[in-house]
Amino acid sequence: MSAGLTLAAPVASQAAVSASGLYDFGSNAYGELGDGTTTASTSPVLLRALPSPVIQVAAGYKTSAALLANGTVWTWGENYYGWLGYGYTSGVVDTPHQVPGLPRITQIALSTEGDGYAVAANGSLWAWGDNTYGQLGNGTTTSSSLPGLVLGLTGIWQVAAGPSFALALREDGTVFAWGDNQSGNLGDGSTTASYLARPVPGLTGISQVAAGGSTSFAVSSSGALYSWGGNSQGNLGTGSSAQYTVSPAPVPGLTGVTQVASDGLSTLALANAAVYSWGNNLCGELGDGTTTDRSTPELVDRGPIAQVAVGATFLFDGYSAAVEPNGTLLTWGCNGLGQLGQGISGSMITTPTPVTDLTGVSQIAFGSESTGLSGGAYGLVIAATPSVPELVGDTLTRATTALHSAGLVVGTISYAFDYTCDTIGRVMRQAPLAGTTVAYRSAVAVTIGERPPSTLQCP
Repeated sequence: MSAGLTLAAPVASQAAVSASGLYDFGSNAYGELGDGTTTASTSPVLLRALPSPVIQVAAGYKTSAALLANGTVWTWGENYYGWLGYGYTSGVVDTPHQVPGLPRITQIALSTEGDGYAVAANGSLWAWGDNTYGQLGNGTTTSSSLPGLVLGLTGIWQVAAGPSFALALREDGTVFAWGDNQSGNLGDGSTTASYLARPVPGLTGISQVAAGGSTSFAVSSSGALYSWGGNSQGNLGTGSSAQYTVSPAPVPGLTGVTQVASDGLSTLALANAAVYSWGNNLCGELGDGTTTDRSTPELVDRGPIAQVAVGATFLFDGYSAAVEPNGTLLTWGCNGLGQLGQGISGSMITTPTPVTDLTGVSQIAFGSESTGLSGGAYGLVIAATPSVPELVGDTLTRATTALHSAGLVVGTISYAFDYTCDTIGRVMRQAPLAGTTVAYRSAVAVTIGERPPSTLQCP
């Protein structure tokens, strides 16, 4: 890493690994929730099928991925074009499986066209999936169902995936791009595609990159934000009416930027821990209480906010999220498939609204749908997973208090005769057992001892 350059830590290294788990909600037509079904859920569901704590999640189009604390990558969902990286193509894979052949990984990304990317601890970059536009960066247009090296890159710190192109940030603060370039999204002054990674001219001291639709972004270590590529929804944030731009340009009016997220239609940026938004606003995904589009940044949440995320469907239906430092998750925008995790579906939400079924949230990733079908509108979240406390021997009042403190609730209460006088009216049994990891607000069933009938009174 060059002297004096401070890179924004990848999301993976920011997430706590203790007492946390992976939750998901929204569409599930292609098994993207990973729970062994294709049933959608409007409320967060705890995914239990992973062997190590999750430190980063990524959501694409019909595909999901998790980076575990042991450095392995697990994927699930639709496996067309070998999108899941298993070495074969198939239909729906509705539970997580490990991607083979990867070294220890530190950051992952998925595109909205089914490509997967993984940054290794040694600075190499790996890719798999569709390669129609050379987005795998191996000099060909041949798709691959197994991970392969992106050629010509070393010292990689972060990768961002557009639908058919990718951006990579090196430890020295320079940016590389490859793949489709019809809207100038590679930032090299042209609209010529490239099957190999090439530098983005004029960018130095960069600390984070992001890609959405045909638009690219870069955050500098000084807090400036640059954008280039597609601008059909004002997504560049520059106020320009041009359909696209082929070179990076500053987004005016923002300072102290630390993160940017875009789906190609709308964009959120964190600046001095506050949320700014611009672009498409069909469902109120900009969070200002309206459905009015904007082509320049506007303050929508003074924060403090720790992370933002966005997603969208083929029908321009967008959805947004923000994570507060205390672990509260806020979501807003379109909710046709329950992708906001609010326990309901259908109605849009036009201002940031807490998701009450989660606590201790450290990261969220939204999928994006690119065909107008029923996949992609879902969220993956790393959040706290409470452990059931020991209740046996406590009175019902004390057991209720203990469960509430752990973020759980009392479920079914049953009664049994208890002929031991010193445990009358206390918890005799509980389910799940103490120490079991469960979802936030899960219900715990208890059996309470009752006084015996009068003929069996204790002495």
